[in-house]
Amino acid sequence: MPGTPKAVAKLVEILSTWLPSLRSRFVLLVAGLFLVLSVVMIMVASYLDLRDEEHRVVADAKAIGATVSRLAVPHLTNHHYLILEQELESIASSGIVELAQVHDPGRAVTIDSDPATSYFDEMEMHPLVARALATGADQLRQTQERVEIALPVRDMASETVLGVALVAVKRVPVNGTLFAIWGRNIVITLVLLVFCVPVTFHFAESFVRPIKALTQTAHTVSDGNFDAPFPVDRRDEIGVLARAYRDMVATIRANMARIHELAFVDPVTRLPNRECFRQHFNANMVDGAGKPNRMSVLFIDLDRFKRVNDSYGHDHGDALLKEVAARLQRLLEASGCACRNDSGLQKGGCEGDQAKFAPLVARLGGDEFAVILPTDKPRNSVYTLADDLVQCVEQPLEINGLTMAVGASIGVSTYPDDGSDYTEILKNADIAMYAAKRTGGNRACFYSEIERDSGSHERIRLEAELKRALLRDEFAVVFQPKIDCTSMKVVGAEVLVRWDHPERGMLAPGAFIDVAEESDLITRLGDRVLELACEQGRAWLDRGQRLPLAVNVSIRQLEKPGFTRRVLETLEMSGFPAELLQLEVTETVAMADPERVSEASRPLLEAGITFAIDDFGTGYSSLAHLQRLPFNTFKIDRSFVSGLGTDKHSRSIVQTILAMARSLNYEVVAEGVETLEQQAFLMENGCTTAQGFLFARPMPADHFEAWAKAFSGRSRQASGTTTRDGTISAA
Repeated sequence: MPGTPKAVAKLVEILSTWLPSLRSRFVLLVAGLFLVLSVVMIMVASYLDLRDEEHRVVADAKAIGATVSRLAVPHLTNHHYLILEQELESIASSGIVELAQVHDPGRAVTIDSDPATSYFDEMEMHPLVARALATGADQLRQTQERVEIALPVRDMASETVLGVALVAVKRVPVNGTLFAIWGRNIVITLVLLVFCVPVTFHFAESFVRPIKALTQTAHTVSDGNFDAPFPVDRRDEIGVLARAYRDMVATIRANMARIHELAFVDPVTRLPNRECFRQHFNANMVDGAGKPNRMSVLFIDLDRFKRVNDSYGHDHGDALLKEVAARLQRLLEASGCACRNDSGLQKGGCEGDQAKFAPLVARLGGDEFAVILPTDKPRNSVYTLADDLVQCVEQPLEINGLTMAVGASIGVSTYPDDGSDYTEILKNADIAMYAAKRTGGNRACFYSEIERDSGSHERIRLEAELKRALLRDEFAVVFQPKIDCTSMKVVGAEVLVRWDHPERGMLAPGAFIDVAEESDLITRLGDRVLELACEQGRAWLDRGQRLPLAVNVSIRQLEKPGFTRRVLETLEMSGFPAELLQLEVTETVAMADPERVSEASRPLLEAGITFAIDDFGTGYSSLAHLQRLPFNTFKIDRSFVSGLGTDKHSRSIVQTILAMARSLNYEVVAEGVETLEQQAFLMENGCTTAQGFLFARPMPADHFEAWAKAFSGRSRQASGTTTRDGTISAA
């Protein structure tokens, strides 16, 4: 603007005559300029504050709605409407919430925060609640008086919609809000005028400029450029701060590299790990045009690796895994499939460069490897590579001076032909791998070759039903009594699981246990069986009936970290005494990994839990292992008991087991006793405890109690004696 410098000079001259102090003149000049801009600043700040206030109200409504939704999950699941109503009233009592409401569509019940209403009252469904139920998405409505939001209440495990939570939050009147915002901004403006403006001008050149430069460098670093230069040559405090930033960035860079290595690199083989493999797959599912990239996943499982690991130790096992990983990598490089960068990961690795979709070999865990590579039609190259991988692995290896040999079972699935996402493709490759193992191993099998196999589809369907059954708690337990054949008293019971299938009725374990083992659902199932058993045992104990219970444990449960902790927590939560619990481990499992069994059982033994070898005689027990294992009970397998009447070989085996048990001071329980002849033979040879259809079939808890009373009555009539112990009818 023309003439402005002269006007400013004139103003300074006038101020000089009024205020001789240069500092005062400078402050007054800045204050005048500041006041001119204050109105604009107040208007803009007021608008922004008002908008923030609106956003805050909406955010509060969403946060409260999310809290109500989370609180409602267990109450809707268990139909604890009264407790939920009390919690909603407590939330509404804060004064912020005008209405809090939860609708349960399953029972057509509405629970709200109004003390004058009850969930028994019939109330009209709120429109937002209806839309949330229909769409399964959050619904928001704003008016001048309030903000209303409806959120679906979802089950945390299955994402099933259990109901809808509705929250209405009051709005503060706009006039009052504007008045408060204007007043606050005016006060802030005056404070800034008095204190901040002189300080800002005074230190602008000497302090603010280098800090801005340092801040800009910090922003550059936050964007990922760790090589940004810091002004470390300064000798003042800014220089000290810059050097501290430089050292901190160097440490962060080293830590980021280490974190990346831990997150994406297998520590044994230095190959990419499962997470890196997953990210690489997901990043390359589509090309630049959005079309699916055809790619094959080769799931590799080493045959006979466990035997090597158990025989020679984990050091030799790790060395073998390293050599196999190196062979796989060399084969892929020789075939022109893969190459390495300086970090040791394949190009196009975890971040997934879609423009350079490169194959990747990874270790998924244990003795499992996987390869992902682009696939073109026809897939001859994949067939050839799979065969080459089998031949590559089966060649003898020299490990620490020892010659070892393993094989490889490979399952292959192709995206998008065999699945629509990573989980499905990897699962189908795993299914194909198990198909290769079932046919002898050391070969490759394609999922497309077995997809017509009804047995495979049945297993997949059964696995999905098992997962739903665990979520819906469709499993129950039954009890088969153990009988002291001398006194004819019930001295315990074995706990067996049953699946109350909604379509097929009550299923015995033989119909689903194998699938549970393969899919690793056996851990959750075993934990649930233990919970049900301990809860029922505690219920009997509260009624004065002391019954020892035996629960089966699988190898997957023993291998799962935290097994010991879960058992002890279950006992503590149920209140069932540890000395009344016996865990049964099959002989095959016990002998396959005696060290793991011994390690897992040691704290349980200290707590008072006992252990039994189930199906004894069907495995390959070592006396040396038996002496080190924590068992005190043999359970003779029913296959030997069933042949006692006709098979001399079975009688000899049973007599040998009983003699071994006496020498080791073990108790013995005979399974599958169905005839008096079998019972008599067992008693003659020193086995006094038995279970089987001769006495009773497995039965629910209420039937068990009725049966036990009748059985004890028959026992007293036969013996002419009266029982005075604290068992469940001598049980």
